[in-house]
Amino acid sequence: MLKSLNLNRRDWLKSTGAAVAGLALAPSLKLRAQHEADRSARRTEPARVSGNENPYGPSQMAIMAMMTNLERAYRYPRDEVGQFIELICAKEGVTPEQVVLGVGSGEILEMFGLWAGPKGGEVVTAQPGYLQLTRTMEAKGSKVVYVPLNAELEHDLEAMKAAVTDQTTAVYICNPNNPTGTVVAAEKLKAFAIEVSKTCPVFIDEAYLECSDDFEGLTMRSLVREGHNVVIARTFSKVYGLAGQRIGYGIMPEAIAKEIKPNGTGSLNLLGVVAAVASLEDLGYVDDTRMKIKEERDKLCATLDELGHKYAKPQGNFVFFQTGMPIKMFQDKMKEENVLVGRPFPPMLDWCRVSIGSPEEMAMVHAALRKVFA
Repeated sequence: MLKSLNLNRRDWLKSTGAAVAGLALAPSLKLRAQHEADRSARRTEPARVSGNENPYGPSQMAIMAMMTNLERAYRYPRDEVGQFIELICAKEGVTPEQVVLGVGSGEILEMFGLWAGPKGGEVVTAQPGYLQLTRTMEAKGSKVVYVPLNAELEHDLEAMKAAVTDQTTAVYICNPNNPTGTVVAAEKLKAFAIEVSKTCPVFIDEAYLECSDDFEGLTMRSLVREGHNVVIARTFSKVYGLAGQRIGYGIMPEAIAKEIKPNGTGSLNLLGVVAAVASLEDLGYVDDTRMKIKEERDKLCATLDELGHKYAKPQGNFVFFQTGMPIKMFQDKMKEENVLVGRPFPPMLDWCRVSIGSPEEMAMVHAALRKVFA
């Protein structure tokens, strides 16, 4: 019989019994803490602060959901997907026909790119920025029009609007931007998206927005609710700590959703779906994780201030800063200190993106920066 996924902590403990509860909770409460302490004392592996992963991992409820469904891992997540879509609709205020699920939000970007790319024409985006959607469109015959960021390393909406022509088939905005971590003022982005979406779809990638200080004030999901030609993408890989489960979704006009769904190349896994459902139900987890990320992000900015290195105003789970040397040289120097940092982001080849790691990893980052920048 299918086990209900609609569980709070008390329901879960009742339904699984004290023994299973102990197994689920102990690794995350006692044993995990002891393991981290032991590992810190003998750490030899590098601090991996290059992939924008959430070092705090999934919520307790997500871990519980995966554990209680391990015995059912041989099943496809048919019923679970239906419940997942219901929760997405409740959160975003859209209908099921406006939701597209993906193996990470990256698949949503590629599904859209596979749909828009063959139309030819141009896709307008920022530089530097995230390239998965635009590269997919380019591979299918579109031309990418790159618009430099402004002096604050934010999307230059006026310049992007000026770049839109009758040849433009899509505009892509990653907000917060990857790699800079900057956000666009909500009122400006809303006005831009409403106007430009009259010409072509505006794709707003909010993969990192739940790491920001003001998700509710910055999200553009109301534009989808209001019927504008806007697509929003989200992922469970960042603030929800489920990068290894590969799960994301997009909300968009029903007509676009219907046309891009056939471009999906993967399918969601059971444990990923039940973990995502539990994550959406664990209302306190995101606020707690956001606070931890912000604390370490602020500490990193303070160290960069101390060392005199300029950085973009961050609102994601990473910081983008000027190194004063070629990125390859900086990567090598940090690697010598057992710290792995982000890849190059042309044309800003003396800047580096560092993801927010665990407090242990960030201590290694601070020490390495002080040594490299000495």
